[in-house]
Amino acid sequence: MGKFSFCEQCVYLERQPISFDGRPYLPAIYAADDRYLVLRCSRQTEKSTFLVNTILYEASTNPGIQILFVSPRYEQARVFVRTRLLTSLEQSPLIRRKLLGRQTRRPQISNMEFANGSTLFVRAAFHSGDACRGISAQLLLVDEYQDAAAGDLPILEETMSHAARPRTILTGTPKTIDNHLEVAYRRYSANEWTMTCPKCGKGVTIDERALGPTSVICPDCAVPLDPRNGSWVPRNPQAKSGQSFSINYAMTPWSSYEDLLVKQQTYDICRFKNEVLGLSTTTGDHVVTRAELEACCSDKPMAENLEQVPPQGRARLVAGVDWGGGGKSRTVLVIGFMRSDYKFQICRMERFTSSEDPDRVLTAVAQRCAQFCVRFVAADGGGNGSVLNRMLVDRLRPQHGLFAMIYAPARHEPRRDGVLWKWMIDRTASIGVLFSRVKKQSLLFPRVADSGSYLEEFACEVAEYDDINRMVKYSHPETMQDDCLHATNYALTLAVYTHSAERRSVDDLN
Repeated sequence: MGKFSFCEQCVYLERQPISFDGRPYLPAIYAADDRYLVLRCSRQTEKSTFLVNTILYEASTNPGIQILFVSPRYEQARVFVRTRLLTSLEQSPLIRRKLLGRQTRRPQISNMEFANGSTLFVRAAFHSGDACRGISAQLLLVDEYQDAAAGDLPILEETMSHAARPRTILTGTPKTIDNHLEVAYRRYSANEWTMTCPKCGKGVTIDERALGPTSVICPDCAVPLDPRNGSWVPRNPQAKSGQSFSINYAMTPWSSYEDLLVKQQTYDICRFKNEVLGLSTTTGDHVVTRAELEACCSDKPMAENLEQVPPQGRARLVAGVDWGGGGKSRTVLVIGFMRSDYKFQICRMERFTSSEDPDRVLTAVAQRCAQFCVRFVAADGGGNGSVLNRMLVDRLRPQHGLFAMIYAPARHEPRRDGVLWKWMIDRTASIGVLFSRVKKQSLLFPRVADSGSYLEEFACEVAEYDDINRMVKYSHPETMQDDCLHATNYALTLAVYTHSAERRSVDDLN
């Protein structure tokens, strides 16, 4: 019996069988059985109920299982167990007999041993996860994960080092975009509840743009939409080993739209987005939205070879490379071409992890560029690029040279630097051009299913105004990466430069 059916038949809430009526978004969440499950929730969306139901289901159907429940503070965990878990347990007849047997006293909170041999450990991890050391578990539940000690998840997961099938469930209410809850949510499938507009056919998710005067609306058509008529759409469909879901107040059957509008007027913007819309916030303004990026996606898959590149672009392909380094940033390769209508079409994006041997990464980049008969290469000229670019020239010998791209306060024309072309470009201006192309849909990506996780490296970028220098600066949260943005920026800049035969002939670049 699955968790959803088990809860409908066995769990009682307020002395009545629990009901999931009006919650079409719940079955997929209850059915998720991956290695990782992440729930990014606004307040009052039954997050605690889900955790209670999960504990009751696992403890009842898997005799002998050891479950570790963690909250940032022990008082939070104690209140959860006393007011939510034990109340539901005692009111559910079948589960009570299964887990408590003839026991009349409430079990100890910290180490809750059940009649069928299952055990629930309850701990806190605000400053660190040290209190969980020495525990052996098969299932880890972390509530209010956004407030738990950052970076201590590996310590908590060590409790499952001997489990044959370890599973981790993280739940919480979002804060800033660089909070570890948001990072975990984006790492996996990033499912968003999406409604289809009956007029324009676009998928609509619930954010500030979708809040109309009397109901949720389509931001483009202003057509009223019913949040009950939606489905889960993964923003990172290629994610492996984990599912993540975003739940907000407007999705719930008991939500009052009038109450939502009152909160919008009385809450500060960060609190409203976090606690009502279930969205993370940032100190700057996002430059492009996920919806704008998806609108730039074609129906073409990520090209695996030259034959999958449109015929008009096969002889004009350029590559952008952002070299990784420092054990954190990854190397990203982007291959594309400038179309005759002056739209830059990306045919392939590819990552190479920071843990890979640099020589292997260099070889892989060279082989991919050779496979696609790339004519020009624009690669990061700073850091490792000062060495790797010259090595790439030796291995690849691109038809018309390799450009070492260096961000600088102002742009200068490319100049010869031995076997390379050294090119200083304005970081803010060039990235601004890229984002402008996104908004005008003159930068094209492969289909959403293939580009999903790469788009996050564009959507995470925020614009902040520098009062001292009187200019806009683009940045991203430290916990997120934007390597694909820069590799694309290098390729786009080079494609624009080489596109106009009237201004510059290919022979002049040799």
